[in-house]
Amino acid sequence: MASAVPKNVSPLIRAGRWSLLLAGLVYGRVHHNTVKKREERVRQGEIDRVTQDAIDQLAEKKIKADQSMIDLAHEAGIDPNKARMKQQEEEAKNLKTPVQKADSSSKHH
Repeated sequence: MASAVPKNVSPLIRAGRWSLLLAGLVYGRVHHNTVKKREERVRQGEIDRVTQDAIDQLAEKKIKADQSMIDLAHEAGIDPNKARMKQQEEEAKNLKTPVQKADSSSKHH
């Protein structure tokens, strides 16, 4: 079996090969950055959509829970509006800061 002697490649062909290789690398980098930016926008849109869906589901759960509590109050013979007003008044009292409590207690004395 005779071994083939490699032929000398023309310098023009060598330069062409290297320039095409470098051009391909530059094109690949630019294309990658373009696709990356587009995918980041798509991904952010997907995150926003999933977040909004989760918020909507939580809101729906809260509405159902509130309605369930109202139904339970009716079944127990309690007026849910009066109970809610009483709960809000208690929450308002608990939210007062010590300074406000001290101010309100000094007015009574």
